[in-house]
Amino acid sequence: MPFRSIQRVYFDDLDALNILHNVRYLLFIERARGELLQTLGFRWEDDLDVNPDKFHVVAAHTIEYLAPVRGEGELTVELRLPKLGTSSLILDARVKGRHGDVLHATSTTRLVRLDPKTNTPCSWSERFRRVVEPLVGA
Repeated sequence: MPFRSIQRVYFDDLDALNILHNVRYLLFIERARGELLQTLGFRWEDDLDVNPDKFHVVAAHTIEYLAPVRGEGELTVELRLPKLGTSSLILDARVKGRHGDVLHATSTTRLVRLDPKTNTPCSWSERFRRVVEPLVGA
C-alpha cells in the first residue's frame, strides 16, 4: 500500500478557467477504487453469487481541494484502506501530480455492503475479508 492508479485528465474534464472541475476528482477516485477491486480479484462483471461484495454503496464521501490541477495531463490517485468494519470499508485517497510532486486533493470514502434483497447493511464475505484485511492500515 498505497495502491496507485494513473488517471488521464482530458480537455472535457476542465472548466472554463482550464482547471480540473471539482466533480472530476470523485470520478478519478472512483475509477481508482474500481481498479483496486479488480486487481484484488473482485470483478464487476461477475455475478453476485461469485462477487457478492460488489453490491455496495458509497455511504459518505469527503474531499478537500488543496491545489488546482491546470490543463490536460496525468494524475496519480493513491488509495489506502485505514479501516474494514463489519459491513463498511473506509478508503483514503490522495490525488497527486503524475510524479507525486503536488498534492491536489485528499478524500475519505465510506463504502457499505448491502444485502441485495433487503438493501440493508450486511457483512462483507469471508473472501473479501481474507483479501482486504492484510491491506488495512498498511
